[in-house]
Amino acid sequence: MRFGMNATPQVDEIGVIIGRTKRYLLSDGTAQDAVDALADVAQDVIGGAEGAGVSLIQDGNRTSVGATDAKVLQADTLQYSLGEGPCLTAWAQAQPVIIADTATDTRWKDWASAATEAGVRSCLSVPLIRGSDSIGAMKVYSGSPDAFDVDDQRLLTKLAKSAAALLGHVQASDTPQRISDEVKDSLASRDIIGIARGVLMERHDLDRDEALARITRLSGAARAPMRETAAFIAQRRNGTDTSETR
Repeated sequence: MRFGMNATPQVDEIGVIIGRTKRYLLSDGTAQDAVDALADVAQDVIGGAEGAGVSLIQDGNRTSVGATDAKVLQADTLQYSLGEGPCLTAWAQAQPVIIADTATDTRWKDWASAATEAGVRSCLSVPLIRGSDSIGAMKVYSGSPDAFDVDDQRLLTKLAKSAAALLGHVQASDTPQRISDEVKDSLASRDIIGIARGVLMERHDLDRDEALARITRLSGAARAPMRETAAFIAQRRNGTDTSETR
């Protein structure tokens, strides 16, 4: 869900944006819809952002992830593979993290090197705080160095505060409309599904919904669990076309 905003909003407009997002999610949204929609909002809110993501994290593991494009998914997934990075640090320390240039940053050398190679040069990550708990992180990325400043940090932190409250509400819901049994099951393996979705997005020039629909279709055709189909796609990321066979 994109909002088609033409200019970076002021802080007092964040409530309006969140309100629109909340009404959408309360009508027919799932937990995955929430992180996807909020990733779109984050990209719209921060003027220098070329991509954005939202991760819910528990015990250092992602339980749900939303991203605006495959590059964001790749940069985010790298952090969990390597066990380091700005998003994990923002979550663990409950503090914002800015990387001015991944090519020169020395705090997370392995991640920064891989991110630079992937085309990510600067990023801003802020924690999602609900009550006294850090439940995840919201981040924006750019292919240019020095894309974000303290004003962006202040604005994204404001958005993250409202987003955390909204995500807590959606997570707590037990109505079939918001969190179906299929979504509950898939959350346990959201990382592998996210990776598979990113592979299909990049390989076939699909958007997030189209890629997820393709995984679902392949899963149904093979009569296999969604996570198993996603694992197959991820494992064959450098192999044959997964859209034709399973």
